Amino acid sequence: MHSFILSAARLLTRSTETLATLLLIVVTALNLTQVGGRYLFNTGFGWTEEYMRYLMIWLMMLGSVACIFRAEHMGIEFLEHLAGPKHAPLVKSALYSVAAIFCLYVLVYSWPLALRNASQVAPASGIPMIYPYMALPVGAALMLVQIALTWFVGFEPDNDEDLSDIGGAV
Repeated sequence: MHSFILSAARLLTRSTETLATLLLIVVTALNLTQVGGRYLFNTGFGWTEEYMRYLMIWLMMLGSVACIFRAEHMGIEFLEHLAGPKHAPLVKSALYSVAAIFCLYVLVYSWPLALRNASQVAPASGIPMIYPYMALPVGAALMLVQIALTWFVGFEPDNDEDLSDIGGAV
């Protein structure tokens, strides 16, 4: 059971990392299009800024899922070192409990907000606003799943030697 949950946590991490990477590539291409249009053709594309803004929200929400499993959020390491090695697991668990409560709050309040804005359309790009708004409930739900999986199996080991303890390979 432990290895199945670990595999699920890693699959979720890798999937969200891959999606976030693809979104970052698209945002970069849109940014280059905006700059190229402005300086090469003396015209700006207003829709690119909207797409970049909305894609960056998705990128942040998806990237946060991977950060949970890898324990790469900035404040966690600082507080763990502050508490010392004896209390570090308790600090990490407390921080992820607070994060789970926050994600639950975001999920509960962002879902109706996204549905209310389903008929709204972005001014420059013309995309339905439900797509940018759905980043919050989808990201919060995925983070909740990742937090739950992480509570069962722990965090991603820092090096390959730690992998022998959990019986898996990266």
